[in-house]
Amino acid sequence: MWLSKLTIQNCRILDQIDLELDQHANFLHGANASGKSSVLEALALLARGRSFRTPRIQEVIQRGAAEVTVSARVEEGQLATSYPLGISKNPGNTRIRINHADVQQQAELSAHIPLTLVHPGSVELITGSPAGRRAFLDWIAFYRFADFHATWRQYQRVLKQRNVCLRDPRQRYALPQWTEQLIALQPALYRFRIQALEALNLALQTANSLLETASLPTLQLSSGFPQGVNPHDQTALQQCFQDRQEAELKQGFSLYGAHRADLHILLQNIPAVRVASRGQLKLLAVGLLLAQSHAVSELPTKRGIIAIDDLAAELDEHNQEALYQTLKATQQQLFITSTRPDSLKNWGDQARVFHVKQGRITAV
Repeated sequence: MWLSKLTIQNCRILDQIDLELDQHANFLHGANASGKSSVLEALALLARGRSFRTPRIQEVIQRGAAEVTVSARVEEGQLATSYPLGISKNPGNTRIRINHADVQQQAELSAHIPLTLVHPGSVELITGSPAGRRAFLDWIAFYRFADFHATWRQYQRVLKQRNVCLRDPRQRYALPQWTEQLIALQPALYRFRIQALEALNLALQTANSLLETASLPTLQLSSGFPQGVNPHDQTALQQCFQDRQEAELKQGFSLYGAHRADLHILLQNIPAVRVASRGQLKLLAVGLLLAQSHAVSELPTKRGIIAIDDLAAELDEHNQEALYQTLKATQQQLFITSTRPDSLKNWGDQARVFHVKQGRITAV
């Protein structure tokens, strides 16, 4: 699949934008603060329901406007079909439509747009909290396994109820019931993540040339339980929760489980964040994100979309060339922004180029 058209209304300084897109590569160049990143922000809003720049939708909506709207036309090349989809958001309401029908969940819309986003803050995948790395791996599981999202949603519901029991003495009577349900969901979530990690490791081979200076990382998944506790062994899990119940009651929330898992990113068996330079961390994050896109879109009908905000940020010329070679070999649809038109020279006529100036976009 790929997007043949993108329409944006009231997204920051973008008033009304209609873009006819290339199925392979689309470049947007212009000065800083011209609106280039806002195009990718709108794309993220469509694919994930949220901005990558702020959690507050009011900051995304153009001043004076009531809501932000993003729509697109999806081309299913393998199936020779085409259909529209879109999202409108304001601080109090979200409306989603797919093929002229209203849908209720963002997950239904996300399933049609497997977007991987690379931006200057992407290094937080390595330097940031475990929550970001869990989400990174879960994004792969969401696209690869039909049952993952329902299992993940059920886990979040059970976890919320168990935490209520841990905080509120009046609800303590229900703690054994919710603990049992939390235990029952651990093996499935751990299995989904292990399989997603296997797919990610295979996909990392596509980033060999990009990662030659940082080297391919070793990726390890921790389960969210103390070392030695098997997440597939329900008896061991029951004993773990029983032995640590007093500590959980004191804290008022669940200290163990899939919600505490982490993806450890190692270089020569040492956490990358401790031994890699800033430039190496940047390369490593880009390589992992490109591998994520390959892992979610290895089937022809699941072709992914890669959006890169500020192509040359923190990369020297050698690594920019390596990134170019890696991207040129991919089958994904590309959206790339840059402040420098010369960074597009290698692509020649293989891409559609847009110039962005003060919120206006023209095809070059």
